[in-house]
Amino acid sequence: MKFNFRARVIAITVLCFTVLCSGCEYGSKIWQSAQDSVDPNPEITLSHEGLQNPNDNKLALLFTPVDEQLLKLSSFLSIVDTHPDQEWFKLLFMRYPWISGVMTLNSEAMVLMKLPEDGIKPFKAGPLIEYEGDWSEVRLKSFINYTKFGPELYMATPFFKDAEFKGLVVVHFDPRVLLNFCPRPQDLIIFHPDGGGIWTGMKNLDRKSLLKIKWENLLDEHVRGIIKIGNDDFVWFSRYIGETQIVYLTKAVSKEDDDEFWFF
Repeated sequence: MKFNFRARVIAITVLCFTVLCSGCEYGSKIWQSAQDSVDPNPEITLSHEGLQNPNDNKLALLFTPVDEQLLKLSSFLSIVDTHPDQEWFKLLFMRYPWISGVMTLNSEAMVLMKLPEDGIKPFKAGPLIEYEGDWSEVRLKSFINYTKFGPELYMATPFFKDAEFKGLVVVHFDPRVLLNFCPRPQDLIIFHPDGGGIWTGMKNLDRKSLLKIKWENLLDEHVRGIIKIGNDDFVWFSRYIGETQIVYLTKAVSKEDDDEFWFF
């Protein structure tokens, strides 16, 4: 993918927006304790003067609070080195009560521990089992599984003992929950090009037109742009969460788009 000045500045400012088990019995206590003690609802203001480009300004205000949660969770997972202890799991649910759950797998992808113990969506470890590379060189792997109960995004990081790979810590959540962090979810679209997932509070979105766009070609060349969906122009920005590429979109507020300047 070709990154220009615009893309570099996007990445820098996104970071600036970010404030950089063996037993089922105790696991259940951790889960219940965390769920009873945390209020995750953020307070967002849209009064900031923002960017000079009105399209970029609108998109930044909408997606940054969402992206911040993903970046924080990724950072929290990156500190894992050995199998987490009870306190780590408790802290995970206290900081990120919006996740569906967490599990640890051994080197054969068999479940060692799972919180909560019961779940509606079936877990398929395929992408993790199929990986044949060196886990010591992996910081974060991710994939989205589509089920009849809805999508689930999995983020996995390896753990070790005496420098030997022993398994994975896997956190998972429904990507639709991310819209709760957007100040105006009716204006933001979160799109997964590879799987066709479209998550938004927007009404009357022309989903067929969105899916018909040749995203593979578009994303090979750009990380941001203006596209037409139905009768409306949309500004979009793409980024990766682990290996999962997602695209944020919102309706453009100006048809005159400055192609030379993208501040954040």
